[in-house]
Amino acid sequence: MAATLQLLHPRPPPMTLVLYAPASHLAALLEARLPVGMRVHWQDSAAPPGALDVHRRSGPCVVLLDYLRGAAQASSELARRLQRSHPDLPLVAVGSTSSKEEDGIVAAVRAGLRDILDLEASTAEIDAVLRRAAALPADVPDMPAPGAAKARLILLLGVRAGVGTSTLATHLGVMAQQLAAPRAGEDDATDTLLVDLGQPAGDAALYLNVDSQFHYEDALRHANRIDANLVRTVVTRHEGGLHLLGQPAGGDGGTLADPAVLMQRLRGVFGTVLCDLGGVPVRQVPRSLLNGADEIWLVADPAIGTLVSLDQVLKHLDAIGSRDARLQLVINRHHQGGGLGPAQIADRFGLPLLAALPCCERLRTSANHGHLLLHDAPRAPYLRALAPLLARLCPAAPPARPHTPLETLMRFLDSRQWKRK
Repeated sequence: MAATLQLLHPRPPPMTLVLYAPASHLAALLEARLPVGMRVHWQDSAAPPGALDVHRRSGPCVVLLDYLRGAAQASSELARRLQRSHPDLPLVAVGSTSSKEEDGIVAAVRAGLRDILDLEASTAEIDAVLRRAAALPADVPDMPAPGAAKARLILLLGVRAGVGTSTLATHLGVMAQQLAAPRAGEDDATDTLLVDLGQPAGDAALYLNVDSQFHYEDALRHANRIDANLVRTVVTRHEGGLHLLGQPAGGDGGTLADPAVLMQRLRGVFGTVLCDLGGVPVRQVPRSLLNGADEIWLVADPAIGTLVSLDQVLKHLDAIGSRDARLQLVINRHHQGGGLGPAQIADRFGLPLLAALPCCERLRTSANHGHLLLHDAPRAPYLRALAPLLARLCPAAPPARPHTPLETLMRFLDSRQWKRK
């Protein structure tokens, strides 16, 4: 009987990890978090990079750079030298997403490092970062595969400043994240991202009571390196689960740079991307944002000045070919007997009315205390009126049985409020 020939596939050589840090204690800390069998070779940050040649002969080599506390500046300088002398060498920043260490993570991103090893992550997550770094050249962008799922992009375009667009965007974002939060064992592709491009800059961060060191301009500069790992380590996250990418307070409000590449990357990571354009003149909105949006919600109130602005916005959108079926109208601060009703306004401008939101003085009171209305009055009429918007954001929300759609949605939100994945 003929013998069966079996091809033996030898195991690849083990990964070599070389850590450049001012002191050796980080190497021991890392080894305690690594999978069994992985070792870290410590090198003093002041040592010449030529020592790497010995380690590279033994197989795949990944260089780890210390971005904890005061080591970030020296590591960034070393990273630039290694990028020039060893352009194919994978470089990984070692840092922490704890509140006291976030500056180091941001410094690593600005230095051009595309892989971040978070000491707060699990062993499996750390292993995944290292294996990805070893398998890919450091300068090859991790683009989404052709045909990969793409997040829905929804623009909230305030027709003039002061109509409540940013307040609406923050409440919608947190509530949508609660509806879409994955269950145990599922991936995080359903996460919601709020991109705050509104003016005045930084309002969303104030309403959400969060602070960020990584902003929209940083993301634009490093757009080709945006992936799920980078997002998890540098993009600010609200306690309700919503991710926020915004501008620092005090921005000049100039023309927005074209974010086409950045939006492509973000839409490959998240399930839904909300973009707050409150207070931004429509002529300053990048054409790629308007063309790439799945829906554009025009936010207005019943004031006569706002209706004049709405007319001007529609004329501009018509002139550039963006007045189409994606446009829907949201009327904010509606109250009975206040002039034209929401349906009349929608009919006057030939737009579908998506939602009418009532006046709510408590919104301002909550904001002044650093809260969302969800904290202080989770069953307020304003929040109930968001149901049609949330239904558009989360088509897979629970079916309405046996209650009305509004009752079902609010019960579901009450049951999940502030739950973390």
